[in-house]
Amino acid sequence: MVALPLLGLSAGCDAILGPAQPDSDWRSHESAHFSLFVRPGSFCEANRVRLAEVLDDQYATTLDRLGITYSGRISAFLHASTADAALGFEYGGLGYPATEALRATCLAPLGGQLFSLLSHEANHVIQWNAMGRPGTYFMSEGLASAVMSTRFHGLGKESFWEWTTSHASAIPPLSTLIDDAKWGGSDLEYRASVSFVAYLIERAGPAPIRQLFQVKSAQFPARLEVLYGRSLEDLERDWRAFCAARPRI
Repeated sequence: MVALPLLGLSAGCDAILGPAQPDSDWRSHESAHFSLFVRPGSFCEANRVRLAEVLDDQYATTLDRLGITYSGRISAFLHASTADAALGFEYGGLGYPATEALRATCLAPLGGQLFSLLSHEANHVIQWNAMGRPGTYFMSEGLASAVMSTRFHGLGKESFWEWTTSHASAIPPLSTLIDDAKWGGSDLEYRASVSFVAYLIERAGPAPIRQLFQVKSAQFPARLEVLYGRSLEDLERDWRAFCAARPRI
């Protein structure tokens, strides 16, 4: 069984602004698709090679799993502490699609929690630039982790499907989760959105997801039914049954 750690908080994206004007106390390291900015002597600088491998792998995986094209280079500002990141919460990140950048706390240990946080924020930048502005928080946050690579950690779609079954009674109806007016950004909402969006990709591939990505809350149920031939309520039952039938990891 894979136990999901507490996820770092994601403030999602700021589609207009980039990170505040960076100070001079950074060292930059280039990878295939990223410019990593790290504090001299920090944990992130010591592990920059592996972090670059993880991010480059996620970049390629996202393009492949969604059937999209994107050739931008992403600037990743990896802060050495919560205070340094100044994000308003202890451990998390924020993507800036318009400026092809992200910033995040980069704390030990080196493993799945950190890798998935950085991959999630990178995916926000990639997906917004390749598919446009997402129509709902549900789709924005869900898709950023639904196509997570598991080459370097085990926090992929299977772990979220297992989580869905073990937390089935606590998950709100999808009709609530897709409503931006009711979205609170909780860990429960985030995980449920990842699980359902990953299920839709498993069910019908990436093409319908690309068409659903920009749909607003009010039009979401109707558009979902057109794309998948099932109502929102029927798809919710299908998703829960699918997760329950999965073998334990």
